Amino acid sequence: MRKSAISSQGTSNLVRLSQLRATAGPGPVLILTHDNPDPDALASGKALATLLSRAWHIPSRLAYSGTVARADNRSVLKHLTPEWEHQDLLNDLDRYSAVALVDTQPGAGNNRLPSIFVPHIAIDHHHPIRETIGTVKYTDIQPEVGSTVTLLYEYLEMAEIDIDPVLATAMFYGLKTDTRGLSRGASPADESAYIKLLSHLDHKLLVSVEFAGLDRDYFRALNQGLGVAWLFGRAIVARLGKLKWPDQCAEIADVLIRFEDAHAVLCQGEHDGILNLSMRTKFMEEDAGQLVQRVVVSPGKAGGHGSMAGGQVPLVGTTADQMMEEIETRFLKAVHEEGEGELLL
Repeated sequence: MRKSAISSQGTSNLVRLSQLRATAGPGPVLILTHDNPDPDALASGKALATLLSRAWHIPSRLAYSGTVARADNRSVLKHLTPEWEHQDLLNDLDRYSAVALVDTQPGAGNNRLPSIFVPHIAIDHHHPIRETIGTVKYTDIQPEVGSTVTLLYEYLEMAEIDIDPVLATAMFYGLKTDTRGLSRGASPADESAYIKLLSHLDHKLLVSVEFAGLDRDYFRALNQGLGVAWLFGRAIVARLGKLKWPDQCAEIADVLIRFEDAHAVLCQGEHDGILNLSMRTKFMEEDAGQLVQRVVVSPGKAGGHGSMAGGQVPLVGTTADQMMEEIETRFLKAVHEEGEGELLL
């Protein structure tokens, strides 16, 4: 049973594929990802389903939880990965020959898999590698890689499966967004997959996703986020209050990190009794995945990679304002910015 990453020395591609095939079983395989999935998660799950079907005729089912609210994410789901079904409650897990997690891990705190259930397969690129991963039969966890799509691209390439234009476009966009066009946390493997996928794209579909229409709620949220953003030296913090959708924090953080004098951003907000936080850093020496581990408060869970990270903290026995203040204080201390702050605008 393989416990190391797919790039481990001494294991041939044929053996790797054989181990994954044996773990998947006859099917169906249930493929899950993290709550409120992003393009990397959506494309990676579809790629795994494609591998199972075309390499070994194993049927699978794709199920996501939470909401897909960002305009480009909704466009990916609708036009590129419509196979995903929404399901917040997971029942009858024993009817599947295997359960696979992509772009998340057991114990990460950002997926709906019951804590007592051990998945059979886990493929992810996020830091940290969770302690519970040792109980999973087949694992491929590579934090040095910029996107989970890259790992799935390698599997499809090993199995000599041609990637159709729709899947290629989904994978390319997932890789592009997670690495910001190879500018953050990208490895040589990401660069190789990025270049190879270029020749298979449906460029009209890609443009429709990249320039998906933004509704009025987006601009309201942006206006709110800019209005509550505080600058502390070279760090920006924003308490967004009640969130209309969970990844609102991520959208605002993506905008604020572009401020020319900022090197770190923290956005926080509450959604359905959970404090959501998103962190962005500008320079590679400021690893967001490691930084968020020093900032998140128990019993919260967090993870990330390179210059982007996020987390969730259940609001039990405390208010959102109290928790946001504590996390904000820890964040500013961690980035060595504890002076007087000022409103960004």
